[in-house]
Amino acid sequence: MLDDMNLQLERELFQRFLRKEKVDRFLWMLESPKRRNKIFDDLRDIRYFDEESCKELTNQEKSPATIIDRLKNLGVKNVVYIISDDDDYDGTEQSLEPFIKAQLWHTEEVLGYCSKSKVGFFKNHEGWFYILSNNR
Repeated sequence: MLDDMNLQLERELFQRFLRKEKVDRFLWMLESPKRRNKIFDDLRDIRYFDEESCKELTNQEKSPATIIDRLKNLGVKNVVYIISDDDDYDGTEQSLEPFIKAQLWHTEEVLGYCSKSKVGFFKNHEGWFYILSNNR
């Protein structure tokens, strides 16, 4: 079960990066572990994300070094909060570089969020990678 701090981070992430008309649906999903497990069913593609805050990286841009550089240039610090379909990482804070270098591509679906910079990322089950930022 998530603690209040983690739940607040997840609410903030959804409110910041999802289309405004879809936010309530995802906040509702966070209220129950059973519904929470279905979040990535809806996030299989980016139709729920706000188009202005979601930038897809090309295949050439998806190297760990490039992703880390992009995120750091947007102000992401060392620790990111993770929402994932992998129970080992879901609801945890991870060090940015080791997670991106060693775990990101072995995790089917993942949202990462830095609460200090208000920047995130999303990788879906097909390996599409998106930077989530309102700081453009």
